[in-house]
Amino acid sequence: MASQEVPQLQALATAAENLTYPSESDEPFDMFHWKGSSKSSAEQALRRHAGRERQMGRVSFDEFFSALDDADNAPRFEALRRVLEAQLRELTIYRVGEGEAEVDIYLMGRLPDGDWAGLHTCSVET
Repeated sequence: MASQEVPQLQALATAAENLTYPSESDEPFDMFHWKGSSKSSAEQALRRHAGRERQMGRVSFDEFFSALDDADNAPRFEALRRVLEAQLRELTIYRVGEGEAEVDIYLMGRLPDGDWAGLHTCSVET
């Protein structure tokens, strides 16, 4: 199913359009949509797509977004948070590649049909 056909995905794409995550190389957000089952956890889905061997850590929504309170685009990040909370359930944020120079960040949750969806970005941390 194309993302344009799923209103939740369209809302995420619109909220993240031209928004970059502040790090050593301000990276854009890209949307993802993974088929899921009601039995798979967010971590299981992420390990299938992001690599089983990489170090993975969870970050709370409050912690992630409060770190962006002083960002140049702080109002847009607050709006993004509201869209994520309105469009997805079982929300979670993972940092994949802890200790590496490039850390993948996944803001993810479930769509009404049980699929996993959300936004991905990178944080360069040297």
